Amino acid sequence: MIINRYLVRTIHLGTFTVLLALVGLGVFFIFIGELKDLGEGAYDLPQVAKFVALSIPGKLVEFMPIAVLLGSILSLGSLASNSEIIAMQASGVSLAKLITSLLQAAVILALLSFLLAEWVVPASETSARAVKNLVRGKSTALFVKEGLWIKDESRVLHIDELLPGGVARNIEIFKLDQQGKLESITRVGRAIPIEQGWELQQVERSVINDVGVDISSYDRLIYNGSLSSQLLEVLMIEPQQMSIENLYAYLNFLDENKLDASAQQLIFWQKIFSPLAVIVMCLLAFPFVLGVQRQSNVGHRLLIGILLGLVFVVVDRLVTQLAVQSGFNAILVALLPSLIFLAVAIYLLIRQQSHGSGG
Repeated sequence: MIINRYLVRTIHLGTFTVLLALVGLGVFFIFIGELKDLGEGAYDLPQVAKFVALSIPGKLVEFMPIAVLLGSILSLGSLASNSEIIAMQASGVSLAKLITSLLQAAVILALLSFLLAEWVVPASETSARAVKNLVRGKSTALFVKEGLWIKDESRVLHIDELLPGGVARNIEIFKLDQQGKLESITRVGRAIPIEQGWELQQVERSVINDVGVDISSYDRLIYNGSLSSQLLEVLMIEPQQMSIENLYAYLNFLDENKLDASAQQLIFWQKIFSPLAVIVMCLLAFPFVLGVQRQSNVGHRLLIGILLGLVFVVVDRLVTQLAVQSGFNAILVALLPSLIFLAVAIYLLIRQQSHGSGG
């Protein structure tokens, strides 16, 4: 349907225009903030530019709901001001069909945001943090696609994943002698930080000698190294930057060890339901556009969008803080802001429809 494609394209164009402006502003402030560290170690202007570039995917995901709201209000408001929405309705396009086109555009944007958050942001944020701390001389680690390498005295550690709290998964420890020859390889399923190093779990050690290789297995071993808590703090992945799969594995680890996982559970469900926020923001724009029609200018529509976006952010933060402190159900808390604004959008649509019918 031509009208359907036209509406979807118009909403996407408006959203990407606003998203470009918001991300550009966010990146500018990141760049300004990084200038204070310029010249520290090898942190020069190209490294600053690299750090800023790697921060862009995270900003795209962060600003997507607000960009969808503002972009939808501006693009649909422009159609309303030009009487195009009235013309569509006069030609037989029902309100339900207009909303269906709106939802189609929103689902595509929500899917794009979700894929970025799952596949791009975890790698880009980790790489950005690594770029900054490595060149500033605050880390002796090396990030590569296959994991993290750390030199610790006579040992070289390969860590597949470093989680919050210094917990590591899938580790290989290579022990070298004074001549730099390999003495042993220790493979570890999981490592938990303790006061003096790590407690290694699910351990298999291969010791190389003149005869061959002796292999031993242990449930637990203690690793006494010189890895500082500051180094681990620099290198570890934050829950907000994890993919849903990795965050789920981390939640299982916390549950197995009877550790408090309430904050991480909330982040997990917020990630699951994040596409819903994008869809709700797009739907919320429609009743305001129908209500203002030709009498509203661009500035008025933009003000409406900004106020709605600010209210959404405030409600989301407020609900999150109350939930963390009160121990409410994580699924309900993650859904609540979107459900509130979805209810507002439905109410306004019904109200506009009833007024239109009455007129």
